[in-house]
Amino acid sequence: MTQARAGERPSGSEAPGGAGDEIVSARLVAWLDEVLAGRAPNTGRFCGNCYHPRQAGDGDCPHCGTPTAETATVESVPLDVIEGHRRRRGREGAVVRTIAWAGLTTGVALALVPLAFAGVTWWSVTAFFGLMIFFYIFSANVANSLGDAWGYRWGLAIFRRYWEQHVAARSDGSAGGA
Repeated sequence: MTQARAGERPSGSEAPGGAGDEIVSARLVAWLDEVLAGRAPNTGRFCGNCYHPRQAGDGDCPHCGTPTAETATVESVPLDVIEGHRRRRGREGAVVRTIAWAGLTTGVALALVPLAFAGVTWWSVTAFFGLMIFFYIFSANVANSLGDAWGYRWGLAIFRRYWEQHVAARSDGSAGGA
């Protein structure tokens, strides 16, 4: 197996869902989500290189391939990595919500046009509710497809900066603990 350093993936490895540009393992991402939600403590056995959750009998890290003899396991993920993941999730959500609210606001503005210019008639009320339903469905779909993609990329870029700063600090010995 080709050994990868912090943040690199072994050759031929792809994260689930086609997220081959993911920095850390999908298992660590899920665990970080649990920590941020308060459903898991920041304690356990983790690879000292990529912080992938480890089992007691693991020799080499299943994610980055680092042998335990080279980099010892750690008992918690550093706080700066958790903070980077928190900001990542925050940015992902902000992009999706912004697109959804922009679509709904546009829908309300356009739906009020027939009421403003034609008065309250049966067709203007029907147009109002029809446009509201259309823009609700449209903005939800755009936010869930385009917003998810943009938010993921932007959030990953934020996490990548935190990760690179952490790896640089870890290599020069100034990294903070958990």
